[in-house]
Amino acid sequence: MTKSVFFIALLLAFAVVQTSANTLVRLDVSASKVTQFDIMRDDFKLARGNNKRLAELPEFSADIVISSKGIVIPAKRGLRDTDNRYWSLILEVGRWYKTDDKFSLALPFALVEKDGNCTHQGMLAIENNTLAYQISTETCQYFKFNAQGYATTALMNPRSEGADSLVDNLSLELSNHLPEKPLSALPADNPGLTAEAFAQADFIEPTNMSLYGLVKDGVHYVSDCETRAVAYSDCGKMPLPSYSLAKSMIGALGLMRLEKLYPGTQHRRVKDLIPDCNDWGEVTLSHLLNTSTGRYGSALNHRDEEQHIGKLLAKPSAASKTKFACNLYKAKSEPGEKWVYHTSDTWLLGVAMQSLWQQKKGPTADFYTDLINPIWHDLGLSPVIQSPHRQDGQPLTGLGLSFLRSDIALFAQAMASGHSALYETLDKDMLDAAMQRNPSDRGSVAGSPELRYKNGFWGWDAGGYLNCEQPKWIPSMSGYGGIAVVFLEDGDSYYYFSDGGVHRFADVIKHLHNYKKLC
Repeated sequence: MTKSVFFIALLLAFAVVQTSANTLVRLDVSASKVTQFDIMRDDFKLARGNNKRLAELPEFSADIVISSKGIVIPAKRGLRDTDNRYWSLILEVGRWYKTDDKFSLALPFALVEKDGNCTHQGMLAIENNTLAYQISTETCQYFKFNAQGYATTALMNPRSEGADSLVDNLSLELSNHLPEKPLSALPADNPGLTAEAFAQADFIEPTNMSLYGLVKDGVHYVSDCETRAVAYSDCGKMPLPSYSLAKSMIGALGLMRLEKLYPGTQHRRVKDLIPDCNDWGEVTLSHLLNTSTGRYGSALNHRDEEQHIGKLLAKPSAASKTKFACNLYKAKSEPGEKWVYHTSDTWLLGVAMQSLWQQKKGPTADFYTDLINPIWHDLGLSPVIQSPHRQDGQPLTGLGLSFLRSDIALFAQAMASGHSALYETLDKDMLDAAMQRNPSDRGSVAGSPELRYKNGFWGWDAGGYLNCEQPKWIPSMSGYGGIAVVFLEDGDSYYYFSDGGVHRFADVIKHLHNYKKLC
């Protein structure tokens, strides 16, 4: 049996059995050996001549629950740092199996680029003292590869303390999920809608699509998540990267929360909170969120971002990132006059919010933990989203979140419906403007008159495309490589995660419009 066949058989061939108790064990993984590393795309020459070290599994230790119902639960879910030069790691909920005298388990995992968001999803399979891993899909436009390998592993120190609570927490999390159905069931529930329309296969190559879904009438219709090898065992456990969705989910929600707590925060001057930006004049936190600081190199919408995002992310410390971002561009227009897209602005927003929060609550306070994680908890999101990418403790803010598709569905439903918990927590005026609920404040023109950017969210006037007599503004979030979350009426939403560089959902909106008029 080849190693590849062994891996597939391990995932599919074992029957689930039950033990009598939930058990917490320590999983130690070390000394991986790469047996396959095939590069499909490497825009930035990261592999440098097929460097197999990029395909090595990071060494790590993790506490996991072997549950009585055949489930394996990592005690820590979400991003975990490692000593690996290239990758952080996410472990997700998996299954365990037993046949004859052999005990095996399978865990979804992801390698996540350090100081970035490039995410390679795979599966770990453990049998006795051997771990096999396989990566055959990713959400990463610039670096694509297949990898297989083995590592030495051990399961040890079994104990019962804490195991039951982790099982209970997972049960509570799952109970918060929206009801799920495959997208193939959509036409039966909604005659006139087709599942194919939401794949956007005419524009997005299926090989570049990680997954997609639609929330309609409180039901979460979900796609499969095919890979270049076997089908991903559970799409609901596939870790997904945010890229610039984080600008909305960290930058925007963070400032909206602070504005709710301390009215006027959005108008605080950057220079008063970040000493390195002492020459920024009247630029405010709101200008940072809206990327309308008046400081830029090129007036073309994305030219600065294309030229400088790599340099920003490459800075080796939070302090050097901040100094770089403060001094990168000179003032060329008045704050608020012109929109020019900059991740550097959102980084500075995170630094400013951390500075303000620590002034209020002490030097160890953290705005993400204290202000944003409670929002996720109130909405019933998974622990995966609770651990953003950080540098020297500072959340990247403009990118660096990870989550599951259930998190996106719940968050989008709450935003699209105007969930009461959000209005209790966030500044109402800022939230309404971001969601295009304020006709007098659509935001900055962002490339064309039909496209606006307001408080970290995008707005598109679909009225002309849909032949409406009046404008029809649709809010959304957008992420690098081809990621979109679109907020529709009555709590409905559409999302897709891809990495082919296609940012498009107009035909999806028209399909929904033809089913039920949006204007």
